[in-house]
Amino acid sequence: MSGTGIAASAARIAVSGGGIAVAGSVPASQSAPQHGSVRHPADPSSEATRRVADRPPAGGGTGGSAGAWIVGRRALLAVAGGLALYGGHPPLDQGWLGVVAVAPLLALARDVGTGPRPGRAGFGWGVVAGLAFFLPLLTWIARFGVVAWVLLGLVEALFVAAFVAVMALWGPRRWRPLAAVVFWVAAEAARSRVPLGGFPWGLLGYTQHGGGLFLPAARTLGVLGVGALLAALAACGEEFLARRPWEGRWLRAIGPGLGAAGVLGVAAVLGVAVPAPAPTGETVDIAAVQGNDIELPPVADRSDLGRVQDVAARMLAAAERLLDDDRPPPEVLVWPENALDADPREVPELAETVAEAQELAGGATLLAGTLLDGPRPGTFRNAIVQYTPDGTVADVYDKRVLVPFGEYVPWRSLLGGLPPLQAIPSDGVPGSGAKVFEIGGAPIGPVTCYESLFPGLVRDQVRAGAQVLVVSTNNASFGRTPASRQHLAFTQLRTVETGRWALHAGISGISAVVAPDGSVSQRTELFTQAVVRADLPLVDGSTPYLRFGDVVGVGSRLLAALAAAWLAVDRRRVRRRWQSS
Repeated sequence: MSGTGIAASAARIAVSGGGIAVAGSVPASQSAPQHGSVRHPADPSSEATRRVADRPPAGGGTGGSAGAWIVGRRALLAVAGGLALYGGHPPLDQGWLGVVAVAPLLALARDVGTGPRPGRAGFGWGVVAGLAFFLPLLTWIARFGVVAWVLLGLVEALFVAAFVAVMALWGPRRWRPLAAVVFWVAAEAARSRVPLGGFPWGLLGYTQHGGGLFLPAARTLGVLGVGALLAALAACGEEFLARRPWEGRWLRAIGPGLGAAGVLGVAAVLGVAVPAPAPTGETVDIAAVQGNDIELPPVADRSDLGRVQDVAARMLAAAERLLDDDRPPPEVLVWPENALDADPREVPELAETVAEAQELAGGATLLAGTLLDGPRPGTFRNAIVQYTPDGTVADVYDKRVLVPFGEYVPWRSLLGGLPPLQAIPSDGVPGSGAKVFEIGGAPIGPVTCYESLFPGLVRDQVRAGAQVLVVSTNNASFGRTPASRQHLAFTQLRTVETGRWALHAGISGISAVVAPDGSVSQRTELFTQAVVRADLPLVDGSTPYLRFGDVVGVGSRLLAALAAAWLAVDRRRVRRRWQSS
């Protein structure tokens, strides 16, 4: 089924009368008073309507064909919502799906909210939706083992499940679209922080990385704010359909319609009223070398010096393309993450490679990704080292956010003996703070691979003075999966949020130049040798996101806590009244 067909089917199911309670209505079996039952008024927020959602479980279930229809309907809504979320990201990259993806999940929550135990049912079906989203999105994890892939997908699916569950409990109460936005963004903000520092891969806002009406809002609201606008539009659309205006109820559909118009208006105003900060007029001539043209196993032996030297030699061979350039040598040469993978000061062969590279680049300052010894035995630092033209170390940036189970093993004393984790014999030690390289009057902010997922970290680099960004990545372990394309989308959002140009430098691809509006140029292919070079404009101005930070994420968590507390109190009050009536 095509994406359009899925969305259309989900919309029809969301508004069909086949047992789904919509705002201001109840299932057909309850539409007429029977044996003292309460007639439900038209107001979707009335207490009588809320009693349907909050009544205690009556026991038993619906069997036969009716039960199968209910299960099938909910399964379709769950899978449609999950696949729509997935389809908005690379490799499908259908950004319009990000605009509608939350709607099937809200229709699912509305459906299960009319039955017994809405929270439990919503959570269960939400897990199905979350797995339909994250398992295809994170297929690249399967290269490290099916168990790791499924476990990570399940952990992330729990956040989608929590959203569906709380919206099922919310039922037909007032302010449902607003509640949906608050709880959706709160769920994304939570998974950006927990567990183990968070894993904000696949946030809704990233579906807009290719441009359009909503992307410029990231300058003010960040990626979570872009997701909030998308969720708000989907919530208003789902509420509009649920009120069935085509049945002569046009007045009741005015509110959601105006809400959707308001969301579009806010996005348009933010795009026009908050432009990207202007360049200073100065530039930095910078080149990134993409030298690794071989596909390696997912887990590389860091102690294999032969492999380290081979990768460095390939980097040097790719850098020879600079000799074909008629322009003067660049000011800065970038060798991405793991280009050296050992400290040249301790490996003479690598020191010679570094010297040859700088001679090749006419004495340019070299920023190279390498591994340095950590502060304790058995530890290391994933670093970007600034080498001066004479080969000495001028400065070092240590990666501040490390990959759990990739660069370190959490709870090593408990889990370190597991066979898959024995491939990680030592733990990385994170850096302590922001760092900017001053190179020829150009303040360059380094960002190492996984760090580009975290807007706050990149914001720190810019607030520390960076006027241009260098995102140094190594996605070679993920092969030709969509991981590299998804990673580039993160850099696109970081440039919009900060108003900075970025050089996205991948050791085996994808490499590219990313402008402050998120547009991409000089994009390379995977596992091909290439050089990406550009005069990147320096920018010292600020964006609202730089000044105020993640106010959307903080505000959503606070509002979600208050809304959840109010919901618990209100459900208890309605249940007591139901039992006494």
